[in-house]
Amino acid sequence: MKLTVSSHGTALRDYAKLARHADALGYESFFVPDHMVAPLEFDPVYPYRESGLPSFRPETPFADPWVMVGHLTAVTQRIKLGVGVFILPMRNPMAAAKSIATAQDLSDGRVLVGVGIGWMREEFEALGEAFKGRAERTEEMLAIMRKLWTGQPVEHEGKFYNFKKVQMSPGLSQSPPILWGGSSPAALVRAARVADGWYGPPSSFEDNVTFRAGILAEVEKAGRDPAEFAVWARANVPGDADLIARYRDAGFSQLGLRPPPEQELQGRLDWMEKVMHWNGR
Repeated sequence: MKLTVSSHGTALRDYAKLARHADALGYESFFVPDHMVAPLEFDPVYPYRESGLPSFRPETPFADPWVMVGHLTAVTQRIKLGVGVFILPMRNPMAAAKSIATAQDLSDGRVLVGVGIGWMREEFEALGEAFKGRAERTEEMLAIMRKLWTGQPVEHEGKFYNFKKVQMSPGLSQSPPILWGGSSPAALVRAARVADGWYGPPSSFEDNVTFRAGILAEVEKAGRDPAEFAVWARANVPGDADLIARYRDAGFSQLGLRPPPEQELQGRLDWMEKVMHWNGR
């Protein structure tokens, strides 16, 4: 089973040490988080915790995700590098396409683009972006970005964006995989329709089994081959050898894990070694 590790809450300069260690240990991928700003007042409607509160505080350090991915490409050799998830509808599609393309080029094709539509209305408002209609807008943004990545002159006329012919250079010989985040029924349908894979939220083993069945069913409904659609399940606890074995025995090909949040850098490095040992490496 291929393992993904993600981390947040450490100093930004620690990410290079974590990514290098993950690369050396044989992890499949390393993901960084995304938030632009942290509103100090917001409705507690985070969908993946009963409290409605997110797993970060306003003082939690967040990097610009694509600057960070670009930084990590220079200190790693093999590991795939992703953002999980990139809140795309808070951005301009051309600016996002350029940042992602640069990281993809510099990494020799190791980028993974986890995309989410966001949940915090107040963050959108602080950035002057519309919260309503963000899912539909995200789909159109992905279409625009894929056009731009061809490196050819392209134009677009859509519901949210319109522009005459432009060209983004250099083009990409290989567009990065798009992994749609979220576990709502609507998110699963969108993932099956417009993405290359699904990057799930931190969830229990039982929920991940249900989500996997649901997303693969939607992939079949969309007329696509489930064998060619990536399912990136994520555990909602750091886990142990038994949990990893449960996922492996259930046939999961990818599992995302995050170190215990209270651990400092050395504790996270040690935990990463234990996880690979539990996975039979």
